Amino acid sequence: MKKVVEVLEGLREEERRLSVELSGVRRAIAALEEVMGIGPAQAPERTEVTPPGQSAPPSDAGASAPGPYATSGFYEAVAVYLASVAEPRSAREIAEALQAGGYPTHAKDFVATVRTMLHRKLSAEPYGIHAIEAGGRWFARA
Repeated sequence: MKKVVEVLEGLREEERRLSVELSGVRRAIAALEEVMGIGPAQAPERTEVTPPGQSAPPSDAGASAPGPYATSGFYEAVAVYLASVAEPRSAREIAEALQAGGYPTHAKDFVATVRTMLHRKLSAEPYGIHAIEAGGRWFARA
């Protein structure tokens, strides 16, 4: 059973790494489309692959390209963001990055929401999100 847990952990880590990489590719494509003066509606059709067990994200053909966190769950978005930065980040930095990346929220105080969610250790740990010993800053463990 220990081996299965290790393999599953490795696959989740690989999924997070690929998610960060795919996000970068999507941003590069959007930038090149903008340089060429074509919008997503005019660009050649892209094939989206939806992992089994997940629903396909809604199609926004006329909208601008969504940010990398627009369709992610909270902990998944935080894990992807933290994996893409070199140092631990505060709740404020994480909240600002998620919002800049298109994470949808209606929270009046998103920083407080992020802080509360990250303190829920049992929810955050499966995504590799950990607080530094002094607290107040989080990182993604590879």
